[in-house]
Amino acid sequence: MNRWGRLAGAAWLALIGLQIVWHGLLPPPRGAGNVYLAAAAVIPLLLPARGVLGGSLRSMTWAGYLAMLYLVIGVMEAWANPPQRAPALVQVGLVALFVGSVLAFSRRDRRN
Repeated sequence: MNRWGRLAGAAWLALIGLQIVWHGLLPPPRGAGNVYLAAAAVIPLLLPARGVLGGSLRSMTWAGYLAMLYLVIGVMEAWANPPQRAPALVQVGLVALFVGSVLAFSRRDRRN
């Protein structure tokens, strides 16, 4: 796996970690402080995690589709909920980093 694949995997793990911290550990108003919400946010991210970390282009593609949901949630929270703006923008940045690195990974993968 090349550096873009490793970067995509790192961004995916960071997105999982962010969901745990933001929804499960941060108290209101900065977060939800709700373990059930954290679990609901993390479980979909765990489905393609093995393939993403293994460098499977197919898994990364599906994870990119799934990441769009987290992009929408992040933009919405950043816009509508000022106390949660910082973690929401971190989420938007991690999704953008993931999608960008998957695009670079796929271009590199097609050349080899």
